[in-house]
Amino acid sequence: MKKFTLSLVITLSTLFSWSQLAEEHLKCGSTEAIQQLYIDNPEFEHATEAEQARMQEEYEEFLTSWSPGDRSTYVVPLVVHVVHLGGEENISNEQIYNAIEQLNDDFNMLNDDSDETIAEFADIRGNCDIEFKLATKDPSGACHSGITRTYSSTTYDEGRDRSGHPIVEAVEDEHGTWPQNKYMNVFVCIDPNGAAGYTYNPAGWYSASGMDGSIYMSHDYMGIIGTGSIGRRHTLSHEVGHWLNLSHPWGGSNSPTLISNCGIDDGVDDTPNTIGWDNCSDLYGSTCGSLDNVQNIMDYSYCSTMFTEGQAARVQAALLGGTAQRYKLSTPANLAATGVDAPGELCAAEFSSNTTIICAGGSVDFSDNSFHTVTDRTWTFEGGTPSTSTLTNPTITYDTPGRYAVTLVANNGGSSVSNTTTNYITVLSNPGSSLPYSESFETLSPFPDFDRFMVEGSEDLANWEITSEAASHGSKSLKLENFDMDNGSIRSIISGSIDLSEVDPDDDMIFNFKYAYNLRRDDDLEKLKFYISKDCGETWAFRKNIQGDNLSEVTNSSAYTPASVDEWYQVDITNIISDYYVSDFRYKIEFENDNGNNIYIDEINMYAASMAGLTEFEQALNLKLFPNPSKGNTTLNITAKAGEDYKITVLNTMGSRVLDVYNGQLGNGYNTLEMETGQLATGIYLVQIESNNQVETIKLVKD
Repeated sequence: MKKFTLSLVITLSTLFSWSQLAEEHLKCGSTEAIQQLYIDNPEFEHATEAEQARMQEEYEEFLTSWSPGDRSTYVVPLVVHVVHLGGEENISNEQIYNAIEQLNDDFNMLNDDSDETIAEFADIRGNCDIEFKLATKDPSGACHSGITRTYSSTTYDEGRDRSGHPIVEAVEDEHGTWPQNKYMNVFVCIDPNGAAGYTYNPAGWYSASGMDGSIYMSHDYMGIIGTGSIGRRHTLSHEVGHWLNLSHPWGGSNSPTLISNCGIDDGVDDTPNTIGWDNCSDLYGSTCGSLDNVQNIMDYSYCSTMFTEGQAARVQAALLGGTAQRYKLSTPANLAATGVDAPGELCAAEFSSNTTIICAGGSVDFSDNSFHTVTDRTWTFEGGTPSTSTLTNPTITYDTPGRYAVTLVANNGGSSVSNTTTNYITVLSNPGSSLPYSESFETLSPFPDFDRFMVEGSEDLANWEITSEAASHGSKSLKLENFDMDNGSIRSIISGSIDLSEVDPDDDMIFNFKYAYNLRRDDDLEKLKFYISKDCGETWAFRKNIQGDNLSEVTNSSAYTPASVDEWYQVDITNIISDYYVSDFRYKIEFENDNGNNIYIDEINMYAASMAGLTEFEQALNLKLFPNPSKGNTTLNITAKAGEDYKITVLNTMGSRVLDVYNGQLGNGYNTLEMETGQLATGIYLVQIESNNQVETIKLVKD
């Protein structure tokens, strides 16, 4: 028997290219994470060492009666928890199914690269005989898809600390606890503690009825479709191997290629001692006096093709062992309780789509995610073309602006279930709103209206809303209730479509808005970001970031509300290039919190530079009047100087005053005035601005 030295392992799964792997491995925080766990709980280290010694004895005893030819397939119920912020990390069901398919291929020696194993190891390829199945029942016994989705910033997983595991707690808060003695839990997120994936060996330091001992995966290491890739196909199998008590071929270290690794071992006879590999440069490498199993799934070579027979026996021993109550998973009672002993009953008609907001003329790709045993389905698409479909994944085109329902009826030949979601698809105008564009939130209602504006962010957090607490001018603005928020959440304002297609490519685009904000503490790093889109929001281009002291140098330990117009800052966006002069332009203003304070936004304006006016006085005033022609009230934008008086009136074509708009001083800089022109009769009027013994007029057409 080879010298046995094992320790609890948290692993960094290998990267797509060998050079990338070495760089990523150097940045691995796995060793630090486990050491921190031991620092916080010294008793864990001693208890784990004793458990590993006992499990090694159990494994060796298991080998005395186990044969590689045995074919008792064990079934393990599986649940995938996707923790996301609404981006690509919210991987599709299809990608999850594909990842499970790759996992099952590896654990049943069905992977199509198995035959690429070099001849020297081909005869000891091991069939682990374990099938992983998505659960069809939740812990209460209710029908379930086996996939949960949680919107949470804990998708940036920092691992377990003294107080617990935040990503686990986020899922438990929304979906309850899925005990790890009933399910193998896989968490999918953006960043699992700086690794591609990590997990823990079976151990008693975490509760068998909890979820701490789960598997944590980066979304782009799941399967070979979607955000996954063919080069990362074995990563999940690598982590499940650790979860079933396999170590790296060189032992418990997380650092391959070290000469000292020849002195440690993984406790498996047929995996030769090795220093470990971080590349596939030599499939016949010999680093510790014998031929290395470079293609082992538990190595970092990333040309993996196999487990060995000894590893297959070891994972079965762990699965049948008492540590962490792994033995309960494959019992008939648990298979029935989790619903994996049968196809599952038809209980839910569920669907998803690649987007829910498009511009007129755009298309939406739908997916039928109904469960279980679906044989056929019928879709109904309000406002769409075609209006019905029986395909699993139909593509539907929407030509008319509005909000539309989607209905799905799923059948299994004997029964059916249905789901209708109203206002599921939002179709924006194309072309969108004309220039000049302005919004001061004085008359916009409701908000969001799914025409001019939408919001994005966690449904369980306060989001942007219109408030009368403060305004840069007028009486209303947008407010984000952000005081004492420290979860890193992102909440966004997203515009409707705006038509820039008629703007001359040589013309400059002027975009600005105002915000009011105070830091709560001087070390807060809250961020205000600005994005633009030239494809109706399908993709976004980053254009500006204001954060920390640049966002505000004023600290305020109380919930902030601006007290005067002097507290408002103007943001100028100067890099909207002509590539974005399209008919379905959109913009997004995004705020990311960091234990900070409330923030307000007001007076959003966009126009081509050529619209600024003709006379020197008008250019100085930077006047814009819209909509014009108008059927209701009208908005006047004006750039004013502090200390100067302004008199604004509306005259008829005879020169008679018909409406007083404003008389007095305006805030320094950009101002927006709402004019109650809805009461005026149809006709032509002049809006007159007097200041500093100068007069300017703008024609207003009232339809």
